[in-house]
Amino acid sequence: MISYEINNLTTYRPPPRAVGKIISACASQAKIKTSRTLSLAFITPASIRKWNRLYRGKDKVTDVLSFAGGGAGESDDSLGEILICPQRASRQAREYGWSFDFELARLLIHGLAHLLGYDHEDVSAKKAKEMELFEAKVLDRLKKY
Repeated sequence: MISYEINNLTTYRPPPRAVGKIISACASQAKIKTSRTLSLAFITPASIRKWNRLYRGKDKVTDVLSFAGGGAGESDDSLGEILICPQRASRQAREYGWSFDFELARLLIHGLAHLLGYDHEDVSAKKAKEMELFEAKVLDRLKKY
């Protein structure tokens, strides 16, 4: 089980029920048996650009960033924090030809996959495929809810 808090610094109003279902589907797919916590923040393009520049050295707006837990001042059960930029997600949804809600779900799943130890950058093709498969299985689980 993953408990979470939402910090919203934008005009977007995330639907708590949908967020809960997505997080629950990720926890089920990952077979999480112990209680974990997560912080989810919706932030502006300027803020996510700042964090992307500071932590990844990329001076551009991105869609989602994940920061693993266990740092100073965090409890041992913390998975970490996910930052999502709804404005960027909206633009991407239009570009990809799917709904805004689907894009936000995809980004939350992607961020959680990173916090659960999956990666797709600077890893083998096999490891990248494992992350892709995890995300696809979570999306499939959500169809059943």
